Amino acid sequence: MTEVARGIGLDERISPGFLNAGIGWGGSCLPKDVSALRAIAREYDHEPILLDAAAAVNERQRRRVIAKLQRELHTLKGKRVALLGLSFKPDTDDLREAPSLEIAGALHTLGARAVGYDPVAGKAAARLAPELLVVFDPYEALREAHAAVVVTEWEEIKALDPRKAVSLMRDPKLVVDGRNALDPASWREASLLYSGFGRG
Repeated sequence: MTEVARGIGLDERISPGFLNAGIGWGGSCLPKDVSALRAIAREYDHEPILLDAAAAVNERQRRRVIAKLQRELHTLKGKRVALLGLSFKPDTDDLREAPSLEIAGALHTLGARAVGYDPVAGKAAARLAPELLVVFDPYEALREAHAAVVVTEWEEIKALDPRKAVSLMRDPKLVVDGRNALDPASWREASLLYSGFGRG
């Protein structure tokens, strides 16, 4: 998957920064624009098959996070899950259509305790998702967590020390890297279960 994306990104008209596998897009522009284009196409009696597929895949990627957690934790009831990053992308406090809020809601429904960290969007997330316990230190989010999900590829999250993380977490110490932001080898070497997207 990464090799295919790298090859497509060699075309100078396409930015490789938008070709990474992961848990999907958010924000105010892209979801709204895709929905508008789908609606306009149908007004002209055209089925926007490609746009429908893109939107469906985006939704499915968020559900895949839950599926990965369930596969390793077996049940989410009573489990603590750290959400690392809450804004829809780094360097913003924007939570519009943010995958973190949908994932937090799904975890709550399944009986898990979601604990979120974000360097700038934490307070806003706490207002929007009262079921989410927001903390202001990534290691505090990891403390006693059975699993962690990288939702936003903040530099603070990329720089986390996997050995410190493993000392704080509870078994099975799973990391679901929703942005492929971490180095899998170093996290596995620290005795954490690592699961990325599109990395085999």
